[in-house]
Amino acid sequence: MSINMMKIFACGYCTHPEKIVNPQKTLKTIKFPATVALLKHPTIGYILFDTGYASYFLEATKVFPYSIYANLTPVFFSEERSIKNQLKKQDINHNDIKIIILSHFHGDHVGGLKDFPNAKIVTFKKAYNHIKKLSKLRALTKGCLLDLLPQDFQERVSFIDEKPLLPLGESYHPFTGGFDVFGDDSIIAVDLTGHAIGQLGIFVNLSSGKKIFLCADAVWQSTAFENMIFPHRIAHLLIEDIDAYKQNLKKLHLLSKQNQHIEILPTHCQKTWEIAKEGIIYE
Repeated sequence: MSINMMKIFACGYCTHPEKIVNPQKTLKTIKFPATVALLKHPTIGYILFDTGYASYFLEATKVFPYSIYANLTPVFFSEERSIKNQLKKQDINHNDIKIIILSHFHGDHVGGLKDFPNAKIVTFKKAYNHIKKLSKLRALTKGCLLDLLPQDFQERVSFIDEKPLLPLGESYHPFTGGFDVFGDDSIIAVDLTGHAIGQLGIFVNLSSGKKIFLCADAVWQSTAFENMIFPHRIAHLLIEDIDAYKQNLKKLHLLSKQNQHIEILPTHCQKTWEIAKEGIIYE
């Protein structure tokens, strides 16, 4: 089985000096969009990959300790840019979203969860276990705002990495193992631990035969894996496992060279943002 449709949306952005993600650049401040992918499965229906920023994020970061996040990472967002309201303009009701796949638990990925109270949530248990018992302040140091999780999160979540790890064929090389999210080969999840523990990315197999890799924050910009550019040392503060991060960057580089038919889309890349702006629909 395959995914019928995929579309990218940009749900706000934050700013950082470009030199942090590319030491060859200057301290000029650039924008990093929080993009969200909408997918349509032939039997399940609508699925989201992450949820971007939402008003819940803005409210949470008005008060300590979450205000630290807002001060260190300026965020620009208006409610019309929430994924819920952007979907509404596409005549898709928030209750039409059946499943949300979370790449990891950072605030710019879980910000809109509360807008979809009827959606099931799937992610890696490895990621949730890493943050679930932390204090608010300790979780914040890992980029997580625990108040953004719905109160019934544990009742609605299931864990992809409790499924069997399956061997992947040459078309996924150098990724050798993954999880068949729905058991039909439509979406294959792989472990991208690095930026965050238990971060996942998904290979989306479209009905046209095209394959897209939504690699979350495995890198922040496509130029990183295209040209093997490692981030500035100061960015190590934003990375849980720097060795794993570097290994993933190398894997993405090899994937882009050996499987050029696969389109690799990092969440915060300008390239991904342009796709959202142009309203491109993958089928």
